[in-house]
Amino acid sequence: MRKPITSVALISASLLMVASAVAGDFSQQIDERQKGFLSFADNLQAMKEMEDGSDSDWAQIKTLALKNSETIATLPALFPEGSDVGSRSRTTVWNKWDKFEQDLSTLDMQFADIASAAEAQDVKALKKAFKAADRSCKSCHRGFRTKR
Repeated sequence: MRKPITSVALISASLLMVASAVAGDFSQQIDERQKGFLSFADNLQAMKEMEDGSDSDWAQIKTLALKNSETIATLPALFPEGSDVGSRSRTTVWNKWDKFEQDLSTLDMQFADIASAAEAQDVKALKKAFKAADRSCKSCHRGFRTKR
């Protein structure tokens, strides 16, 4: 008896999601992707503060780098066509989608480099990976995000 109710609930939820997409309401996706990007910045800053060359919190640095990689994996789905309206994303995200995905992939590799450097407790490699991640973030902002 509960099965039809569950099916009706699932169908109703699906229809609401489709209706909001058709209506152009991407506020949830925009909010989620903004939270993801802000978490990158917060985590990167925290990782830099944890590295001091002699008493670094290597395990936490690695954990945060891997967390950033997990967040990257969720981002492409948060950029549906038309979700530039009401966001700070430029239309180049969608016009140059392959480049956007490549930039995310590059950033993901840099977070993997941070995790590897933390695993090896290699200060020099860690600082190099931090710089590379910073450059990627800045490059992506210039190409895919509007200024305030």
